[in-house]
Amino acid sequence: MTAIHPQRSKWKQAFRAIKERIRSGELAPGDRVPTVHELMAEFEMSNTVAQKVHKALREEGLVETEVGTGSYVLEGAAEKIEAAE
Repeated sequence: MTAIHPQRSKWKQAFRAIKERIRSGELAPGDRVPTVHELMAEFEMSNTVAQKVHKALREEGLVETEVGTGSYVLEGAAEKIEAAE
């Protein structure tokens, strides 16, 4: 389980953690990102908050979601994160 700061927004912490996994290569292009249920367990968050993490990752152009199979890291996602920092 990833340590989270109790006084900070859980969704932002989870979003940053997944972005860091993409940036570092832990999650490579084509890899499936943690599901909503996996995020709920890892970050101790509600379904709604975990869905917000997935939505933010999609909006940043880092992942794409395929209905019924999951969300996957897009080609160039790590480079996009690096360029934004």
